[in-house]
Amino acid sequence: LTSQAIIGGVQALAGAIKNVGTSAVDSVKNSAAYADDILTMSTQTGIATDTLQELKYMQELTDVSLETVTKSMAKNIKSMSSAQGGSKDLAEAYKLLGVNVTDSSGKLRNSETVFWESVDAIGKMSNETEANATAMKLFGKSAQDLNPLIAIGSDGVKKFAQEARDMGAVLNTK
Repeated sequence: LTSQAIIGGVQALAGAIKNVGTSAVDSVKNSAAYADDILTMSTQTGIATDTLQELKYMQELTDVSLETVTKSMAKNIKSMSSAQGGSKDLAEAYKLLGVNVTDSSGKLRNSETVFWESVDAIGKMSNETEANATAMKLFGKSAQDLNPLIAIGSDGVKKFAQEARDMGAVLNTK
């Protein structure tokens, strides 16, 4: 080998190492930005960071965006509060589903639990029009976009959530 070939090889290796280093730095920056986005969204929505990451993983597999789910969960909280506060229409909707919004002491139950119980109950309704109307009443106008989640129910969501964890799509944010 000539010295020019050796120098060219060393320069190519140095360039490759630099690219790997740049790639690693970019990867760390992207991971940090992702973690920051998840923490911010958790603070804004009150949804646990683990749950948000699981839902983000599922959005590609179910065609239900994370934004749709978080907005629907937020609307559910508002609906729960209104039902507790005396809204007959909303109280009847939850009653139709057999879902209690309050615990035995009259305090609101965990909103995620109520959301998934409601999703399961809507999924079991035989009248599709009534199911859609109830979903829209409780979850807002984006409820129709939840139909793929309603179809798989909370058990299907739990399977995707476990898959997300198994695939490493849920970062430890603690």
